[in-house]
Amino acid sequence: MSNKVFITGISGLRGLNLALQLRERYQVSGCYYAHPIALDGIRAMRSDLTSFETVNGEMVNGVMRQIQPDVVIHTVGLTSVEGCEADPDLAHRLNVESAHYVAKVANTLGARLVHISTDHLYDGASPWQREEDTPCPLNTYARTKLQAEEAVLQACPDALVLRTNFYGWGTSVRTSFSDWILKSLEQGRELTMFSDVFFTPILINDLAHLILQLVDRDATGIFNVAGRERLSKYDFALKLAEVFNRPQNKIRATTVKEFPFKARRPEDMSLSSKKAEDYLGAGMPATGDGLKRLKDLELVGHHSALEGAVQKGLSLSGVLSLEE
Repeated sequence: MSNKVFITGISGLRGLNLALQLRERYQVSGCYYAHPIALDGIRAMRSDLTSFETVNGEMVNGVMRQIQPDVVIHTVGLTSVEGCEADPDLAHRLNVESAHYVAKVANTLGARLVHISTDHLYDGASPWQREEDTPCPLNTYARTKLQAEEAVLQACPDALVLRTNFYGWGTSVRTSFSDWILKSLEQGRELTMFSDVFFTPILINDLAHLILQLVDRDATGIFNVAGRERLSKYDFALKLAEVFNRPQNKIRATTVKEFPFKARRPEDMSLSSKKAEDYLGAGMPATGDGLKRLKDLELVGHHSALEGAVQKGLSLSGVLSLEE
């Protein structure tokens, strides 16, 4: 993999974890919208990728042209399923238009593009979906993520599109699924988790490592990159509680049918990563190993470093200009 990496959405759960992990080996820069961050050795600028023809969109274009990144990792998106259903126009701007814009710029610059997609694209009628299976999106979020894939590959045919579902450490301004579970159990709250919704989760840090491997090997097109095991959200919570020594008796099983969601949701989002495994010559990480690494990352200060980057960014945001 080459030396310069530009991350869109660098202050989000995906972007910040990637930046922290990659900065030891690469020159990392990126853009954010609402939440500034400050990490030593990383340039982060504010920009609104929903308004490409304004100064913000042109600023990203200009900065990317100035930096000349070797790799662009696009993580921007509206990931709230209910939020997308409530505001389809915003979902289209954030998920589709921003991806198309970034893909066009990356293609013009000759940069490798990695686009982060989702496991939400199918109707959930069968397990272990493969890349060649026909998508059947059930909601606005899934439809816009599928449209984003199509827009990216049209604008940048050599892009790498990754379908995944990850967990990892978040921050006080952007918590993760695993954060929410651990915090709830720590506070003694009872949790209800879906026993009939299945997925193949992967630790964001393992995902970052696999992204680098795929880019190093010039992978293009669509790849599923997910965990080795298919398990329910309920079982995931039990495993997480076990690794972190949290009370499992506070976790109750329920079904997704009992919740009055506005958006329909697939009950099985499990992905087969055989294509990626064959391409890389290695298996995907097991859930237990990922959860143990999540705990180890907290012990070595990874979680604190993420939070520190957000807090320092907030304290400096009124002082530093976008050009600094």
